[in-house]
Amino acid sequence: MHKHEIIEKYSAIRGDLSEAAEGLKNKLVTALHLSGVKVHTVNQRVKSEGSVRSKISRPDKTYETICQLTDLIGIRVVTYFEDAVEEVARIVEENFDVDFERSIDKRVQIDPSSFGYRSLHYVCKPSPHSLDLPFEIQIRTVLQHAWAEIEHDLGYKFPEAVPVAIKRRFSRVAGLLEIADAEFVELRETMATYENRVKDFHPSHSDALDAVLLKSLVESGPVSSADQKLIETLEKPLANNIFFPDYLIRLLNLGGLSNSADILDLLTKRSSEMPSFMKRYFEFTAETWGFEGQDFDSLQKGYSLFLLAHWHALELALLDTRPITRLEKFYTQLDYPNKPEEAIRVAKLFYSYFAKWQPSQD
Repeated sequence: MHKHEIIEKYSAIRGDLSEAAEGLKNKLVTALHLSGVKVHTVNQRVKSEGSVRSKISRPDKTYETICQLTDLIGIRVVTYFEDAVEEVARIVEENFDVDFERSIDKRVQIDPSSFGYRSLHYVCKPSPHSLDLPFEIQIRTVLQHAWAEIEHDLGYKFPEAVPVAIKRRFSRVAGLLEIADAEFVELRETMATYENRVKDFHPSHSDALDAVLLKSLVESGPVSSADQKLIETLEKPLANNIFFPDYLIRLLNLGGLSNSADILDLLTKRSSEMPSFMKRYFEFTAETWGFEGQDFDSLQKGYSLFLLAHWHALELALLDTRPITRLEKFYTQLDYPNKPEEAIRVAKLFYSYFAKWQPSQD
């Protein structure tokens, strides 16, 4: 088959190739979903006519039939983590007829000084799903994908095209990305180990609050019990999600409660009075911002800690010779870093509502 015959054949099936590519992608996406493997993206593409013409015109390649073009259809899977490449590879091998002789694992680099993007390229044998043509499935990580895209954009798709003067710098960047890929896997494993350790929750004066520790704290008996009292008072359901974890951590720290032991000690003392404080707090919010507790559809987990932090911030302010100034600083750091007038307004209102308030009054 001459080159023009290959192009004619390609033009005749171009539309069918697009449909076949979509079907192959969907088949792979379904297999990944059923296997529980999480990936960043799965994309398909059909080689353009210009790319086909360029490929069959290369002096170092000879193509007798269109079936020798293995990449007319290409599927690309981009994973978050390096070890997920192997999981995806297993699923590909289980669901497609892989031509191992023509497949290439570019992650294996014999020359340590070499560079270029590292990915796994499978050539799959023709099937009815691919119009009886071979097709390729490429698997790589997000970082490997970023390298390939940037390298291609710079115009240096092949190592031979890179000027000697900058080849070393390419190698250094590639090495850094390899290290980063490995580190992300290590970080994920370290996080999983930490989460498992924190599940066995024990109050501590030394562990600083973070999102993982906060989750265990919120799910502990004292906080759960305090939240339960609040929803019974409001007659609202308890939501499944935690009240804005990043905000809650910042609030607790600003309120002088930076570790789980201090938080639980104070919560134990204040738990029975928390519904009374909440009632007064919503009177304050009604005047300050125009909302109250009954405006909520539900109460998020950990809301008792939100109230506790405000209560403790109030107690610290009342011990200060300039309580409103201290509350102003609290609200400036918490909500109004660029709105000093609003921070002053809220601080004054908060003080006016709580300066002489006693739980027994409610």
